[in-house]
Amino acid sequence: MAEEDLRDSSARFSLSFSGSGFLILYQIGVVQSLMELAPKLLKSACKVYGSSAGSIIAAAVVCGIGLDDIKEFFFTMTKEIRKTTLGPFSPKCSVMASIRDVLQQVLPEDSYRLASGRLHISLTRVVDGQNVIASEFSSKEELIQALLCSCFLPIYCGFIPPSYRGVRYVDGGFTGLQPVSSLEEAVITVSPFTGELDICPRDCPAIFYCFQIFNGSIQISLENLCRISYALFPPSTTVLNDIFSQGYQDTALFLYRNNAVGFNNYDGNFRFASMCGKNDFAQSTRTSTGLCKREPQHPTPYFLPGLALWRKEWVTGLQDPLSKVLLQPYKLPAVARKGLKKLWGLLEGISSMVEQFQKLLQTMVPGSLKRAMSRSL
Repeated sequence: MAEEDLRDSSARFSLSFSGSGFLILYQIGVVQSLMELAPKLLKSACKVYGSSAGSIIAAAVVCGIGLDDIKEFFFTMTKEIRKTTLGPFSPKCSVMASIRDVLQQVLPEDSYRLASGRLHISLTRVVDGQNVIASEFSSKEELIQALLCSCFLPIYCGFIPPSYRGVRYVDGGFTGLQPVSSLEEAVITVSPFTGELDICPRDCPAIFYCFQIFNGSIQISLENLCRISYALFPPSTTVLNDIFSQGYQDTALFLYRNNAVGFNNYDGNFRFASMCGKNDFAQSTRTSTGLCKREPQHPTPYFLPGLALWRKEWVTGLQDPLSKVLLQPYKLPAVARKGLKKLWGLLEGISSMVEQFQKLLQTMVPGSLKRAMSRSL
């Protein structure tokens, strides 16, 4: 969006949260930053779009759900998943059931009234593979069903897609990774992946190629490769905390660069500095807006431990059932088969590139750093 849009108090704009998986912690950090640094900006958003896990954050913004509850839920689920050998594919783990339970607990009874007309959830229709935006809800249960449909990744979350108003849908990220209406003039796009977006990590020079996938922008880089793996297979809570902190930090920088209306100024104690101990804000001189004069240096270090301790069996756990489904032609639409084949290719690419990087780490990274990285996981 244009920088001058945020300087105009009368400008109407929308928010768009991309699909994120377990990188939802980045988007929680973004919303936390907006709530504390520019609350007027957050409340004045006329529409809030969300896809996949991003739809949960979009619902939290619209319905006023406590971010601490969602953050604690994903931390707890991450710990349980990492205890198992197969990760999210373990019989002990039920991602969709857990999400349903937490939505039942945190959503207020009138959430469907708050969400109707303002919350826009991206869905992928199973029958024809078309993108559908759900924005009207007649009950709390119907809202929950729409959110579950948007988060449902075939094979990963199960084999039978959930339904919304009698029609079956799967993950909205397949057809709208970064949902937005073509009629929208001013949209603040939020994504945990580096790309041509408003609020996202900035860890790659401009020479890196940015490509469009599932109607979303993602930059080709080692860091983004690791983020894709983190989205499907959660890292440790230590790494998730770093991801949360980076979301907070990137949002603060975005607000500062755009001179946002309602951007709170802090004298002396800047709460963000206490939250993110590793960044440059804590060691540098702050300007009158409460932000430091120089931006933090990227890339962020948290992707290294995850690549060093990659669990190949997690990918195998997804590829094995995926291959069985692809070999069975019955009751599987051509569009769905095409999407699953893309997912298969993506997983193979992740596994191959991470293995190559692990070999490189063995020869280039000192033993002391490897031990430190292991302890952080």
